Amino acid sequence: MRRYALSALWLSFAAVPALLAAQGFGIYEQGTCSMGRAGTGVAAPCADGSAIFFNPAGLAGLKGGHATIGVTLLNVDGGFTDDIFQRTTDLEDPLLAIPQVYLSYAATPKLGVGVGLFAPYGLETKWPMSFDGRFAGYKNILRSVYIQPTVAYQVTPWLALGGGLDIVMGKVELNQRLDLAEAPIPPSLGLPLGTTFGQFGIAPGTDFADAHLEATKTAVTAHWGGLIKVTDKLSIGGRYLMHAKFDYAGNATFTQVPTNLIVPADIPVAPGFTIPQGTPVDLFLSLPAPNGLNLFNTVLIPQTVTTTITNPEQVVFGLAYQLEKGWTLFGDYQFTRWGKRFYVVNINFANPLLNRVLYETYQNTNGFRVAAEWAKDAKWTFRGGYLYHQGAAPAQTVTPLLPEGNRNEFTGGLTVKLASNLTADLAAQYIKQNDRRGRTREPIFNQVPTTGLNTGLYNFHAELFGLSLSYAF
Repeated sequence: MRRYALSALWLSFAAVPALLAAQGFGIYEQGTCSMGRAGTGVAAPCADGSAIFFNPAGLAGLKGGHATIGVTLLNVDGGFTDDIFQRTTDLEDPLLAIPQVYLSYAATPKLGVGVGLFAPYGLETKWPMSFDGRFAGYKNILRSVYIQPTVAYQVTPWLALGGGLDIVMGKVELNQRLDLAEAPIPPSLGLPLGTTFGQFGIAPGTDFADAHLEATKTAVTAHWGGLIKVTDKLSIGGRYLMHAKFDYAGNATFTQVPTNLIVPADIPVAPGFTIPQGTPVDLFLSLPAPNGLNLFNTVLIPQTVTTTITNPEQVVFGLAYQLEKGWTLFGDYQFTRWGKRFYVVNINFANPLLNRVLYETYQNTNGFRVAAEWAKDAKWTFRGGYLYHQGAAPAQTVTPLLPEGNRNEFTGGLTVKLASNLTADLAAQYIKQNDRRGRTREPIFNQVPTTGLNTGLYNFHAELFGLSLSYAF
């Protein structure tokens, strides 16, 4: 029982750090101005300080200082339709608020400095307790805050370089139910290895324990970029966000969930030991078995497990071209190197017999962004854009924790000058993800998942709204 409970919980935990940098729940909308133009801006970052995220080199050549505070509101809708009954279960996600704070200053005409606080990765995936996916995770919360001090320098009139360190503070919380039918009976009771309670008539989907896990970790990585002014109208830029390694240590706790089941007939489980008819299953699970073995209370003891997750590199290249009458066109390309960073995850227990390997087999992804911006006059600027991004998860690893896929997104926004030194930005974004087949359960211990485990169709879309205020000093 202990083996099952820990492995099932940590199967979920190992998948969640993927969310930390996944395309599915990665939050690229780290500045309202850039959000309105589909996240483009690596070749011409907005002047609100968000260059700290979109291209650190953009701090070079700015005049004076800027302080910006903003928030992105994320409303997620989606669900799962099972193959057999064609029953749809909807997500119950709350409205999420993603903050951003930027402070930048031109120390000299060539040297720019700044610091940013933002949360580029975060989610809360919540499913109803009636959903079969509760055995993979019914409430999963990720909180991640990046603090990035940044320096940029105008090397020549046509070249600027910038970079900074990212101090990443992350927290993961998982909640999961355990299914008694899938739980193996301890072999010390004399039964063959791998014998499950389901073989004794326990119906699939019988909750018997609630697992809760929390883990925190602080990591340090780096981020740098460059800007080249090709002509007065054309500029190109690029940025590189290094991979980040997280050595997670989590605490798992377990609470018994009443099954209210009764043993229907005498069950001989070992020589000289029979579970009599009429025995409450919950009583059996909570009491020591022969030879002092405790079937459930050992699970109730908080457990510590460790695993190492490496978030992938991000590389972005783009261009910006100024047309006549205040128009500017933007185009960005983004590559995320998942293939080497989130392929196989090793989960290590204090007892090495419980160690397991999780096969995620994530794939490298490509993203494309295009946008246009029109500076109508000194007070009003309007913008809009479109982006397409591939999903990292292959068909066999689409789960309730991250039912992601290829996405089409549409954005719009504006900037309005409220006073001589105060501006406001507004933006809206619609995300339409392609429907994807996926699974609600994990494969058995240490097996490579296959598409044969997929039991239905996931759908997903989201609306985002951004607001920020910028003060120039």
